[in-house]
Amino acid sequence: MRKFRDFKVRRHWPVLAFCVLALGGCTGPGGSTTPPPVPTEANVLPKNHRQQVVDFMRVYLVDPVKVRDAYISEPMLKPVGGTTHYVSCVRYNPRDVNGRYEGNTERVALFLGGRLNQFLPSTPEFCRGVVYQRLPEAEAMVP
Repeated sequence: MRKFRDFKVRRHWPVLAFCVLALGGCTGPGGSTTPPPVPTEANVLPKNHRQQVVDFMRVYLVDPVKVRDAYISEPMLKPVGGTTHYVSCVRYNPRDVNGRYEGNTERVALFLGGRLNQFLPSTPEFCRGVVYQRLPEAEAMVP
């Protein structure tokens, strides 16, 4: 019986040793061997800002069907929270959970690295004087 137990240990010790060494490298204080990600430029002009906003609204809105009076401004560099970012002002009239229109809503689409990063409520001063363009893509959304 003792030989049988010794035989099992002898047979599997290389596999156990390999596992211990392999996992031991993962738990050490040395950290990762992969290089850190290359930082991207934060202020890249978004190329498809309209489509990014519409795609987000499709998921964000309670009822994305039949949005009315949708408008968007061209991306512009504006200070937000102490740093400058590309932003677009977005105005639309969404429907609530009961299908009733809520009234005009104004949001700021904040872009980071050319991608939509945040969709924030706007203040009256922030979007004052911007030139809006129709956003029929938002009015024709389907879930």
